[in-house]
Amino acid sequence: MKKMTFLVIPFFLLLTGCTSENALTKEEMLVQATADIAVSEILFDSGLDSQASYNVRKSGHVEIEFTKEVSFFDYALVVEKLRSHSGITSVYAVQSGSEVCPLN
Repeated sequence: MKKMTFLVIPFFLLLTGCTSENALTKEEMLVQATADIAVSEILFDSGLDSQASYNVRKSGHVEIEFTKEVSFFDYALVVEKLRSHSGITSVYAVQSGSEVCPLN
């Protein structure tokens, strides 16, 4: 019986970790998807889709990191486009671990 209890408790804890506090609402999913599409399109149109990685939060906040091969001009242009897009709430951008275009 002790073995059964030992297995049931961790399983129950695992299931409770997937409660609604970690789930996105439909509105949050829409905000996140809109921002994700915008980032993807801006990077593709700029020819930098393979030179950046990014994460979009449920709030529409974007964290993006560019490779060191991206010129400062291209970096600044893309960050400006991202920050001006209505579907993106804010942008934190870095290149080689340093923030190049800080928020004003």
